[in-house]
Amino acid sequence: MAFVSCSKDEVENPAPKYDLVVNMDKPSFGDDTRAVRTSWENGDVVYVVFDGDLYDGATAAKYLTLTYNNSSWTPTWVGTNIDEVAAKTTKTLRALYVNTPVTPDFWNNGQFLSCDSTTKGVYVMQCIDGTYTVSDSTITLNIALEHKCSQITVRGIDVAGNWTLSCNELQAIVGGSFMDNDKVVISATNFNDSLAGFANADGVSFYGYYPGATSGSNLKFTLTNGTKTYTRSFTNNGGLKAGDAIIMDGPDSGKWTEVVEE
Repeated sequence: MAFVSCSKDEVENPAPKYDLVVNMDKPSFGDDTRAVRTSWENGDVVYVVFDGDLYDGATAAKYLTLTYNNSSWTPTWVGTNIDEVAAKTTKTLRALYVNTPVTPDFWNNGQFLSCDSTTKGVYVMQCIDGTYTVSDSTITLNIALEHKCSQITVRGIDVAGNWTLSCNELQAIVGGSFMDNDKVVISATNFNDSLAGFANADGVSFYGYYPGATSGSNLKFTLTNGTKTYTRSFTNNGGLKAGDAIIMDGPDSGKWTEVVEE
């Protein structure tokens, strides 16, 4: 008779109790042709924090990282796990997307971004009132992201030209930007700060926090690559709204004024 020996030290890890389903709503800037991207791309990351896990400055941060990969989201749990989230009484969440790598610290009075302070003008989307549901075998996250900045696209220039854009009514979102509910309080930046450019099929896009100028105010843009500098002004806000976008022709259109130093 043959006997099979089983070691008590060999313990199989139980299969995950829940499957994770992600419903992610990504807004466009009005006309889709104005957006840098109209769909998610592999490597995009959304950070999610669940009710009760907001960082208090004393304990380790707890959040979920969702990485986009071929039409699906790959979860990575930091400081927590799916079972802890399923057991929570209040099924609420906050989520954050930034188009540059960040280390998110979700403070208990808002969201604090810890990112590369040399990159001024990052593109941010945020969900402050997301929810999730728990069934016998599935957790479903419902995340509707909203813009936290405005997009300015300039045609006819190339991102390789190292162009930056500044405006008297735009502030840069950088490392140390504090986001609290639907407000953004910019730290260590001013209006007219230079915004970094990001590649766009139409040219180069720039992102700035636009709190919403009063009706009738004028916008003055300054575009420079360190060698040449151009300005362009618009009356009555130029049609720009907080969280919205405008697109304009570049210096070759003749609509900009070159600044000539004497």
